[in-house]
Amino acid sequence: MLSQRALEAFHTVLECGSVSGAAEIMNVSQPAVSRLIRDLETRTGLRLFTRFGGKIVPTPEARQLAVEVERAFVGLGAIEKTARDIRLGKQSSVSVAAMPALAHSVLPDTLVELLEARPDFRISLESMQTNNVIRRVATRQSQLGFTSPTRHEHDVDLIRTVELPYLCILPRSHPLAVREQLGFEDFLGHSVVAFADNTATGSMMNRAFAQMSESPEVVVRSHLSSIVSALVLRGLGVSLVDPFTARVHAGQGGLVRPFAGAYRFRLAIIRPRGMVLGRDLDALLEAFDRQLASYETDAG
Repeated sequence: MLSQRALEAFHTVLECGSVSGAAEIMNVSQPAVSRLIRDLETRTGLRLFTRFGGKIVPTPEARQLAVEVERAFVGLGAIEKTARDIRLGKQSSVSVAAMPALAHSVLPDTLVELLEARPDFRISLESMQTNNVIRRVATRQSQLGFTSPTRHEHDVDLIRTVELPYLCILPRSHPLAVREQLGFEDFLGHSVVAFADNTATGSMMNRAFAQMSESPEVVVRSHLSSIVSALVLRGLGVSLVDPFTARVHAGQGGLVRPFAGAYRFRLAIIRPRGMVLGRDLDALLEAFDRQLASYETDAG
């Protein structure tokens, strides 16, 4: 096996152009550098330097070898820098998976706050459906997941759940705009844009409508909250959404009203089974909580 110290001597001699210069940088004697070079020549079977006019000159073989050695030293330098930055809390890289309602709203706001305070923080934010969030966290491709609560908690740990009131959304010109708050009974006689049956909100709305003596008319369904909002904005009906989507809806010119029912939007924050969060993910969750507080105010 090649000696790391011998490779360092070779690399330093190439950079300095002399054994004496390399010895000074490495803080060893010139004979020690010469021995390291001879050891490397023996182990590689290559002649690396020749003498010309009192100076050592790299051979063609040495220049070929230098390409790989330089690459190795650049890599080692990057590893050392990363380790130092992590130790000092200057750099981090984490992956977060989230359902679209959060990935397109509160989480970008969270990252803005986080990066203002920690500009060296590096993060990957992926938007996907609930089951894919769970799968990605369970396989440790992401260190943090924001998703709907699930009974399938194998290979993930639940950090905590968050509950917020649902909000009603409607187009600005809708007849129900005169109401200060809305319940499902108010949806009767009006077209409804609902969520797909396989979503948590869609399943909840189905159960609630089934318990009513007369069910509101659902004209279109979608699995994405952003699409539900877009359809409502275009006048296709009213709907019930999470507070994150409701804020975006209002920002695009739509109307938002408090929901009179007892149903609550629930969010689960998960991590890979047994994984310790560490200060980087703790900082992200603290920023998320600060952003979340404003949505609780909206809902109230």
